Amino acid sequence: MTNLLHKVFKQFILIEGVDEMTPKKILNERGISLVEVVASIVILAIILISIVNLLPQMGLKNNQNEDKQVAVNLASKELAYWQSTLKDDFNSLLANPNATFSFIKSGDTLTSDSNTITISTATTKSMTSKYHSKIIITKKPDLNSLPTKANQISIFIYKNNNILVTENYGYVFY
Repeated sequence: MTNLLHKVFKQFILIEGVDEMTPKKILNERGISLVEVVASIVILAIILISIVNLLPQMGLKNNQNEDKQVAVNLASKELAYWQSTLKDDFNSLLANPNATFSFIKSGDTLTSDSNTITISTATTKSMTSKYHSKIIITKKPDLNSLPTKANQISIFIYKNNNILVTENYGYVFY
């Protein structure tokens, strides 16, 4: 029985490629060549340069997103400011847009046509900032029922170089 087991074990070892007498031959003992090292360095350099080129673009996009977020918050404040400011003087503004109003400051312009009243400001009214705004008010009310009427008001926020950053819409109730 021991002899039989020894033969089976020896046959198993021979099938697996291991002989008791000869050492197993190790293939490919060369290691890494200089060409492989240089190729891997070139690939890594290309990847790193691509990543480094993305960093300034990401910084620019972050600044644009920050400007946008500040302007969105500012547009909401501007809308609330103009809704509360225009509430008391709105009938007189609609009747005579060329009159003098307390909410039109130095540097602001008020223009009117048959459908809208436009107020362009040198700076935002709700807070001092690097932005300026344009307010467009429709003359015809969207809601024309007694005792309340509602005219649409559009707030456009621009950067100093007249680039539209954001806009907001609401109503003036009077």
